[in-house]
Amino acid sequence: MRKGHFATTLAIHACPKRLLDQIAAVFQEFEVAISWQKQELLADHYAADLVLRTTEEQSVDLASKLYALGPIYFELNQRQGKVGFLFMGVPGLGIYRGELNDAGSIMLSEDRINLMVASSAGNQREFMRLLRVSLGQSWDDIIEPFRGAKYSDNVVLLNRAG
Repeated sequence: MRKGHFATTLAIHACPKRLLDQIAAVFQEFEVAISWQKQELLADHYAADLVLRTTEEQSVDLASKLYALGPIYFELNQRQGKVGFLFMGVPGLGIYRGELNDAGSIMLSEDRINLMVASSAGNQREFMRLLRVSLGQSWDDIIEPFRGAKYSDNVVLLNRAG
């Protein structure tokens, strides 16, 4: 293993066909082949899973580049021993970044929790909203159907306007 390079998995859950070549260009430096599968939840979209070895800086840069390309749903998980980082990109929401413990749970720092308590000013509903944001729940809710579609063809997107 090269020093400073860590196991990284990237799930591109949905990418419009028109962006496939641009994504391939982003991955040229990693020398990996991308095997695309048709994404059944969104018309004319594709999905791919990749395993890479990246530095923390490369992971941050990769998440930023993917989000900047356009409407791509993705999650990038980097493991650095017993800890790691999770990036989730959802069009319109931006990029969520969370620190993971060895069980894969998102960790919140004492400073973050104190800020949520102070910002909520005793309002439990506001505290719960801030907690959900801090844990990336909105990103997770949107990405979950794409995860499920990998294992079942009985998944539909309910939040799409008809």
